[in-house]
Amino acid sequence: MRRLVFAFIVGVALMVPVVAAAPVSANSNVDAKRAVASYNAMQRYLFDSRTGMYSEVAGEPASAYAWPYSQALAATIAVAALPSRRAAADVPKRLRSLDLRYRVGAMYAAWPGGDIYFDDNEWIAGALLDWSATRGGLPARKRAAELFMQIVQAWDSDAQHPCAGGIFWTDAAGNHDRNTVTTANAALLGLRLYKATHTASYLTWSKRLLGWVDECMLGTDDLYSDHIALDGTIDETHWSYNQGLLIGSLVELYGITHDAATLARAEQVGDAALAYFVDRWDSDEPPEFAAIFFRHLLSLAAVDLRQDYVAAAQSYGDQAWAAARDSRTGLFSYSGQTRLLDQAALVQLYATLARHPLTSDP
Repeated sequence: MRRLVFAFIVGVALMVPVVAAAPVSANSNVDAKRAVASYNAMQRYLFDSRTGMYSEVAGEPASAYAWPYSQALAATIAVAALPSRRAAADVPKRLRSLDLRYRVGAMYAAWPGGDIYFDDNEWIAGALLDWSATRGGLPARKRAAELFMQIVQAWDSDAQHPCAGGIFWTDAAGNHDRNTVTTANAALLGLRLYKATHTASYLTWSKRLLGWVDECMLGTDDLYSDHIALDGTIDETHWSYNQGLLIGSLVELYGITHDAATLARAEQVGDAALAYFVDRWDSDEPPEFAAIFFRHLLSLAAVDLRQDYVAAAQSYGDQAWAAARDSRTGLFSYSGQTRLLDQAALVQLYATLARHPLTSDP
């Protein structure tokens, strides 16, 4: 078993200067305009105002699953934070539709009456925390906390399982995988809730969750595998969003502990991921995964002031705008399709770039 990497890296001396946020730059304004334009296109071509629902693919019925819906909700909140009066007014409507269509008791199903996927609920909880920090206040944070407590109930507590622990992916019959995405994202939520409330149990849970991911899913290449089955078989696929969630969690943990080794570990994952995916962004990596990775890489850059991280995220956004976007409709298309996931992902990335303190002129 691998030891807890974030807890046992020693001997690292890292000086992190504290700086005020830089003034909004010309490139920030460009990215803000891109975020708003892409959001408007998402609403025009993928949203059905009659039902309050989104289409997963442009031109198809408005019946998106919870995962793409959660990303459209997050995109709406991201634009509202720029700020945008239209998006801010849209958020409460999207939250009402979320509850009406997907809510089952304390959690959300992947589709009406469907199975529970814990990563869906984590994306939704993260969006609620974003909304709480923007305009939603305490009610949104309380709802996110409710979801977190439900999610950690999916912790694998059977000591007989290989690599016991981790958060199961779903409650669907026949699938007993424990995933990096569910476990690392739960840790990130716990750290964000601890930061907001200073309730010790959130920090305790988050350290436990991160410890399992390091012990069971970390490869020798400093990157994280996707999931482990109950027979101990590990799917060693590297997806960028898993690396991003670890980076985001470590950045949050560093903000709490101020432990230089934790920040150094975040950079280690960031550097390894950038090297691994450098030739894979266009061919192998879904835009919704890439955007999650780059958003968390940007959160790291805001702390360690690594301009190369910002440049990598900006380059990805610039390339998408130049090569994947239809200038007539404002929609992004990959493999001949315009998907809600892709559109919402780019909205969030541009909004994050627009608000980043290190964004500079192209």
